[in-house]
Amino acid sequence: MRALWALVAALALLLAARVDAVEPQAEPGAHDPTLLIQHDHWFVFTTGRGLQRLESADAGRTWQRLAPVFTAPPAWWLEAVPEHKGLDVWAPKLFEHRGRTWVLYSISTFGKNRSAIGLASSAGPDGNDWRDEGLVVASTAADDFNAIDPDLFADTDGRLWLSYGSFWGGIRLTELSADTLKPIGESSFIARRKGGIEAPTLVRHGDWVYLFASYDLCCKGANSTYNVRVGRARSVTGPYLDRDGKNLLDAGGTPLLAGGARWKGPGHQDVVGDWLVHHAYDTERGGKAHLRIKRLSWTADGWPVIPQEE
Repeated sequence: MRALWALVAALALLLAARVDAVEPQAEPGAHDPTLLIQHDHWFVFTTGRGLQRLESADAGRTWQRLAPVFTAPPAWWLEAVPEHKGLDVWAPKLFEHRGRTWVLYSISTFGKNRSAIGLASSAGPDGNDWRDEGLVVASTAADDFNAIDPDLFADTDGRLWLSYGSFWGGIRLTELSADTLKPIGESSFIARRKGGIEAPTLVRHGDWVYLFASYDLCCKGANSTYNVRVGRARSVTGPYLDRDGKNLLDAGGTPLLAGGARWKGPGHQDVVGDWLVHHAYDTERGGKAHLRIKRLSWTADGWPVIPQEE
């Protein structure tokens, strides 16, 4: 009898381990997601009215929607982007810095480069005490870049870097002050492509810094052609080369994730630890954008690999 109970207990432990190992099934409506992980407590902020927030208490298996970050637009929005409408906020980047939670975000109008990247902070990602931290960088019709789609990269030497950009001249990079989180020094392009490139994500893995970006077109429902590609460099400032040695400044980029039969146009990725979060358009639900999360692995020669869309 004791042997039988021991076997039952062992099977229970095995089943529990299998449940814990199940990858999160994350498919609420979302566009341009960014992920923050606090143990089993996960937060995703997305494009939407007031900047949308999702919270999961079970490592991404189930989600609930929180109140948006903004209930009224900061006064500087109207001056920076006069044609911006209401509380339409795009493409956030969520991160922690010096004991606070911060979010970079974009305001713009579709198809134009009169845009701005702003900053807000709170005591925590689920808080309701968000405060406006002002303008970070802006672009006008006279510029050869578009100030949207921000990403924050903290390197191993403690320096902070902002990458951003959509179409126009491509993806730009600038260093940020660790004290103010505002740009310091020069800004420069690190990737470009006439057919469409945006939504950069910078990640260090080993001795390399990887630049993930979304290519082609989003925002067309099931007709979206978004896909994720990647290059890498020895330094955050580049040059970023793909697996074939082509510079991302010359439209290079190793394919990483493309659409499948059901899920179209995967892109606007964020990478946090072993996870890549993105949106894709579901042909079984009217071509609406939904949150997708995939586990990231690496080849022996140091290139990222993720499961492809179905």
